[in-house]
Amino acid sequence: MTAQRRPMNIYERALEKFGRSRPGLFFAQKIAPVLDPPLMRLTGGRLSSVYPLPLMLLTTIGAKSGLRREHPLAYATDGDSLIVIASNYGRPGHPAWYRNLVANPRVEVLAGKHSGVYTAREIADEAERSAAWKKALDVYAGYGDYEVRAGNRKIPVIRLVRSA
Repeated sequence: MTAQRRPMNIYERALEKFGRSRPGLFFAQKIAPVLDPPLMRLTGGRLSSVYPLPLMLLTTIGAKSGLRREHPLAYATDGDSLIVIASNYGRPGHPAWYRNLVANPRVEVLAGKHSGVYTAREIADEAERSAAWKKALDVYAGYGDYEVRAGNRKIPVIRLVRSA
């Protein structure tokens, strides 16, 4: 957790506490991925089941299939770019969407005013990665839990830069 987190209201603190619990993890893995895509499409990416946590609907092209794949993901902003964390809830392997964007870095984002076409790149520079990780932890401290669960796997931090 960062030393200076943004102020959160009581609802945001309760939502984060729930998200870091076993039932919250179940909700995030099994229920939210079903609820959020239609809700986000209906609202132009402005609302999700975990509002006000910033959530995007990331559309990638499948690395093997070539088909469009949608993934609801939390994100942080960093200037004009967006930061996403390939935590896979702390599981041992990288999430499928990460493999998709490595193979095809051009992605679409549905996230209210941040909606658009972006190019993804993994942050390799340690100082830049550390700064982006801190921004992500400020949005959702549970990434720290996922880092512990991931063990030896270094969780990729991805920067999405808006395409011209």
